[in-house]
Amino acid sequence: MSGQSYLLNCWYVFAWGDEIGSAPLGRTIAELPIVVFRGKDGLVGLEDMCPHRFVPLSRGGIADGVLECAYHGLRFDGSGRCVFNPLGEPPAAAKVRVYPVIERFGAIWVWTGDTDRADPDLIPDFGFLTDPARATVTGYTFARADYQLAIDNLTDLTHVQFVHRDYQASEAYPRLEHKTWQEGDEVFRSITFPNGRPAPFFAGIMDPDMYIDVTMETRWSLPSLVKLTARVTEPGRPEAYLMGNDSAHLVTPERPGICHYFYAHSRDYGVGDPDIDERIREWQRIGFGEQDKPILEAQQARVRDRDLLKMRPVILPTDAGGVRSRRILAKRITEEGRAEEPAQA
Repeated sequence: MSGQSYLLNCWYVFAWGDEIGSAPLGRTIAELPIVVFRGKDGLVGLEDMCPHRFVPLSRGGIADGVLECAYHGLRFDGSGRCVFNPLGEPPAAAKVRVYPVIERFGAIWVWTGDTDRADPDLIPDFGFLTDPARATVTGYTFARADYQLAIDNLTDLTHVQFVHRDYQASEAYPRLEHKTWQEGDEVFRSITFPNGRPAPFFAGIMDPDMYIDVTMETRWSLPSLVKLTARVTEPGRPEAYLMGNDSAHLVTPERPGICHYFYAHSRDYGVGDPDIDERIREWQRIGFGEQDKPILEAQQARVRDRDLLKMRPVILPTDAGGVRSRRILAKRITEEGRAEEPAQA
């Protein structure tokens, strides 16, 4: 049985596109140190470790369009080969691993597995993030919590009534409607707060005394990518659309118990309004940084390195999406690990 902890033949979000400018950026993805930079070969991803004295290449800079190590000045191009040695010929053995990287939907994606299988079409559709008719606000947080705990949190949005009480608590919560379904390896969850007055988040945007239905639908895709669609409609009339937003929640494991959380809110109202942008940015800072993150980190401290499902947690009906997602991911990781095992003699 493989001891593999992550799905490797997949795309993970490494950064938002605007995080990588004139300087290289290093991050650890699924326990793999990776550096990404923009150079003469375009967008490049390399192992973040110089083969000379193992200093992170991300501590260096860009020189003549290639990556220069900060320690002794060896330079590496997009092929991972050392192309310059300030004291002589580049050593033939001075090579680093290359990781396929691509910029799509405003994010930088890295493939951590077999490079021959790095198909960009495997990236799920998050096209709303770059739709010019919408307004999008992005953010990032680093959490000392396992990426699967973050996915559990995103696939059961009933927590918004309590964790995000000051923003999203609804008087319609006791009448909550919810369902779960699956299409291939993608898991969908829908929750509806029916016929209630707007939650505090809508203050100044909607009439506080009107009655609405609020539906939140999530789509989980391998390995740890969630699209969330929120729709506000007239009570009992799902076709009577009033307003809404889409958001991306892209979780990338660093190592066990630690993850990178990239999020983005995209709306079809108030496009071009900087005050609403700032309001969304403040919600992201508080909602994800000061509310979700402490809960997840406290949960991680209790779960430690144990498998959550093997701890035999109480399962509520609203956990269905998270349980399905965990089982699909575990199955795919196991299959991938077996495929990589050498044949028995």
